[in-house]
Amino acid sequence: MLKRIGAEESGEFKAVASGTLPSGRPVIVNADGTVSVVAVTSSSVGSTVTYNSGSTESKIGAAYDSNSNKVVIAYKDGANSNYGTAIVGTVSGTSISFGTEVVFLSSNNDDGGICFDSTNNKIVITTKDTGSGNDGKAFVGTVSGTSISFGSAVTYETNNPGHNRVEFDSVSGKVAVIYTEGSSPYQGRCRIGTVSGTSISFGTEANLTSSRPTGPAGVFNSDGKLVLSFRDYTNSLGKVMVGTISGTDISFGSETSLGVNCDPKVTVYDSSNDKVLILYADISSSDALTGVVATVSGTSVSVGSAVRINGTSSASDLYVNGASYNASSGTIVTAFRDRDNSNQGTVVDITISGTSLTVGSETVFETGDTRFINTAYDSTAEKTVINFRDVDDSENGKALVYTSASENLTSENYIGMSRGVVNVTSQTESIGSAVVFNSTGNTTKPHLCFDTNSNKAVIGFIDNAVSEKGTAIVGTVSGTSISFGSETVYETSVTDFPAMVFDSSNNKVIVAYQDEGNNDYGTAAVGTVSGTSISFGTPVVFESAAVQHVSLAFDSNSNKVVVSYADHGNSEHGTAIVGTVSGTSISFGSAAVFQSAQSQRINSTFDSSNNKVVIAYRTSTGQAVVGTVSGTSISFGSPVQFKDELTDELDIVFDSNANKVVIAYLNGAGSLGLAKVGTVSGTSISFGAEATFESDTVYSISPVFDSSINKVVIVYQDADNSNYGTSAVGTISGTDITFETPTVFASVNVGSAVGATFDSSNNKVVIAYRDGSNSNHGTSVVMLPGFTDITRAEIVNSGNAAIDIIGSVSDNQVNLTAGQQYFVQTDGTIGTTAATPSVLAGTAISATELLVKT
Repeated sequence: MLKRIGAEESGEFKAVASGTLPSGRPVIVNADGTVSVVAVTSSSVGSTVTYNSGSTESKIGAAYDSNSNKVVIAYKDGANSNYGTAIVGTVSGTSISFGTEVVFLSSNNDDGGICFDSTNNKIVITTKDTGSGNDGKAFVGTVSGTSISFGSAVTYETNNPGHNRVEFDSVSGKVAVIYTEGSSPYQGRCRIGTVSGTSISFGTEANLTSSRPTGPAGVFNSDGKLVLSFRDYTNSLGKVMVGTISGTDISFGSETSLGVNCDPKVTVYDSSNDKVLILYADISSSDALTGVVATVSGTSVSVGSAVRINGTSSASDLYVNGASYNASSGTIVTAFRDRDNSNQGTVVDITISGTSLTVGSETVFETGDTRFINTAYDSTAEKTVINFRDVDDSENGKALVYTSASENLTSENYIGMSRGVVNVTSQTESIGSAVVFNSTGNTTKPHLCFDTNSNKAVIGFIDNAVSEKGTAIVGTVSGTSISFGSETVYETSVTDFPAMVFDSSNNKVIVAYQDEGNNDYGTAAVGTVSGTSISFGTPVVFESAAVQHVSLAFDSNSNKVVVSYADHGNSEHGTAIVGTVSGTSISFGSAAVFQSAQSQRINSTFDSSNNKVVIAYRTSTGQAVVGTVSGTSISFGSPVQFKDELTDELDIVFDSNANKVVIAYLNGAGSLGLAKVGTVSGTSISFGAEATFESDTVYSISPVFDSSINKVVIVYQDADNSNYGTSAVGTISGTDITFETPTVFASVNVGSAVGATFDSSNNKVVIAYRDGSNSNHGTSVVMLPGFTDITRAEIVNSGNAAIDIIGSVSDNQVNLTAGQQYFVQTDGTIGTTAATPSVLAGTAISATELLVKT
């Protein structure tokens, strides 16, 4: 129930706020009746815990006991004669702890399954007793505290069964054991088990199919239907069918083909969408991990279109519980060994919509060789436990807690826009006071990024007063000012062509540059921000040849860093290489040439809408190329010319509101500051009309995207206006961009040394430059583009949070376009592009007024 405080006037509602409500932002109703802003939580992994020291082979899996709120992992313990063993885990926050290991089978075993029987509050484990007759045996376990005890083994099959999966049906209160015979005719079988106390009894054995199935994997839906997938050995096709329990027996409907030569591995039920996800190894495509959505109707089943989850051979190592449904995030958490990425343990969230799949960003949970990966969803903690064998650490059994990305916005809980006071007196930038960050003199080549983990701006620069060393400093924005910590040297040699980017997957700052102290080799270092300081790991060479024009982009889809540069060891050809951050170091794949000609002024950005890296550069003309990261490699489409004459000083940025890239550059022939909007499609890019942002000669161009006003801000040196630091604000419409009148942010000679980044925490542009009036000291200002004298009232955990509810006018907006619909974005702003879920915030009736949700 909404905790209403009262209403002052028509359309204005007062409620209890939870957290900070910035003025003019979308507001949602929480489950406890309070209101808050839209928020997104990123996926994360907790610390790894060893639960078995020795060779651990978890071909049985993991299950969550909702009665005791514990996770049970079952496995073959290589350090104890390969005995069947189980252990109980307790999740607390993002950590997991374990009790003592318990042997349930004092014999070698193989290829089993595990489930939780919520009717009887028991764990059921099935396995093949390879140490004694190869019989299929079942065990009933009872969790007590942090331990588990088992009843006697019950044999359900004597013909050397394979796979031995077990699934629980909450409708009938029974379990289904699914397996294949070990001798001719190698039939697929299913038996229904009834748990009683610490034992289990079985009904009549049923055939799955008349053909020979391999690798059957099943799951029950909320209607008590067993959705079973398998590979038909006779024709190699993947198939799916539906089973129905009656008493202690089961019968199956007709088969539906998946239409491809594949090996189904895991079948997962999405209870929110009432759909089943089938994950299989696509044998016709190098065992690529692939998913397809199945819809049950009675005893029949239909399937949607297949979607690639991951590349070569990833599905080959997907085990019994390699995926599980997370009810809190509404996603299917899928963990696998990524053979395209050095066999690292990787997890991804998959979302079902209708019969389609959306695959989220991959997260590496183990950087070493990882095998026998299983998952279990803890519905109390709303976390997923991933267990695995760490091949690089004595094959020990390990586990960790994974938190799926989540957002609190739904299509139902949006209530309106938060109120407050916004006083706009002009349409020029508000510039804060200049602050010196380097007082040794002659600071050049500023390169910046914003660390979204620490909410700090990091400025890198070349300190020419101290042997031209690569140096960095951390800035903290407060209001329209910025303060700095101490300088840190990231390269002790002479440094040139530096670039910087933030890796939001690993929460690290990456710098790349030319190391003049090491033959001008291309070099990179990984930085960690802590408080107001930054420290760097050991520099790593990415190109053992001289490099120039270095640029960095972070691919948030693959969680990789892409370095682009001119390779002097290869005729200055435009080249790129993919970097993987691990701790405080970075490793690189193989370099790829994107332009087989001399390339200069190289800069890059990541298009998160199309999951592509876009590189802009010049040969004899202005060029752009689209790159696709796969594993530790990158491939490119054909270069596209955006300017048919010499360009200079060019840079590129991605506008996440318009889902376009903007290239800003100096027209070498006409000495104008120009820009073009680029639209990525597949592996190519097309451009709109050319726009002028400055009618004079410009140098040191640096564009950023301000997501608070959905505009591109270009900062630069205006050579025809006393070399002053200047900015221009641009708005994309379709495939074109228009600019407001430029504004001077520094009435000094900035000496071709200007850089910028956007502080998304404070909604400010941070600019660094060389102050020619102050001994060329490194200087920074904070700018709020588009407006001056803005006052934004905020309400924090207050009992009188004012909200413009649906049907009213929110009159504290800025830079709206009358008649344009605006949608709630997952970052808590509003924009013209519908996000997921699609929630209409309202329609603009003026530049500062939004008619809420009409």
